[in-house]
Amino acid sequence: MSPLGLSLALVALVFAIDLALPLGVASAVPYTFAVLLALSDRRYKAGPAIAALCAVLTVLKMLIHPDRGMTEEWKVIVNRCLALFAISVTTVLGLLRKRATAAKEQAEEQLKAQRETLAHVGRLSMLGQVAAGLAHELNQPLAAIGLHAEVAARLAERTPTTNPELTATLRDIAAQSARAGEIVRGVRRMARRESPGTDPMAIDDAVASAVAILDWQARKAEVVFRVVPGGSAAVVAANRVQVEQVLLNLLQNAIDAVAGQPVGKRAVTITVDSTAEVVAVRVRDSGRGGYDPARLFEPFYTTKEGGLGLGLAISRGIVEAHGGHLVANTVEGGTEFTMTLPVLPSDAR
Repeated sequence: MSPLGLSLALVALVFAIDLALPLGVASAVPYTFAVLLALSDRRYKAGPAIAALCAVLTVLKMLIHPDRGMTEEWKVIVNRCLALFAISVTTVLGLLRKRATAAKEQAEEQLKAQRETLAHVGRLSMLGQVAAGLAHELNQPLAAIGLHAEVAARLAERTPTTNPELTATLRDIAAQSARAGEIVRGVRRMARRESPGTDPMAIDDAVASAVAILDWQARKAEVVFRVVPGGSAAVVAANRVQVEQVLLNLLQNAIDAVAGQPVGKRAVTITVDSTAEVVAVRVRDSGRGGYDPARLFEPFYTTKEGGLGLGLAISRGIVEAHGGHLVANTVEGGTEFTMTLPVLPSDAR
């Protein structure tokens, strides 16, 4: 039987005895036991409800059987008031103890979560040191790959029988190695806590670059990219690598979000809209959501198996550092992320 059931049974027994015998103030003792039993129940209102029931029965007994002739009436009233006082004090003290216990358990859970977070931060710090070392070691090989690819492309252009696709592939290798080198240099700058530089950048070019990088992964997952570029060729003052990092993260999340959909419904739409003041890049997927909107941008919050939960938090920090905003909205048929950045005035380009 549950604590509340035991408490009700005890109350009924005490009331029956109280009707048969002139217990007086002594009836408060078993009633307080019943209140304590009810307070141990999970439901917060169980204790106060049983206390109120005990108080009503205490007064009701005096009205049904006032014990006249056995003792003076004022003593009966005083005894019943003392019983009510004992029940009330027991209830208040029990509720305070229950609240203190709940607060202690909550504090212990928060402390445990903070310890886990600190341990995770420690692992990430070590990972950052490893990444900085790798960035230093990879810089020269990437530069060599780009140089050799460029030389090979020029030699291929001088050969009349060379397949044009070979030349284009070599040019693409050179371009991607240059981009990889820039990313590596960005990692080194972050490791040295340097402020990233900003340059005028066409937002349409950044979107096209991010889509091109993830195009192979989208085709592999049978996801269709639908790009709606802006007509005004908006220019922003930004660090290209960081902005593309944000776009890559949004596109990668969109690909993951639609992976569980039927093949014909795996679509990601990228729209660029601009005004004289701001440009907005919207990445909309056709996934099913399944996340907590209030915690979406919290560090370490993730719905992906094996995910770190840092991508969106870092992305929002990058966008806000550029004077913009990154928000998410649940729309019909999926989720839409909107990145807004201030447009660079034409006289400052």
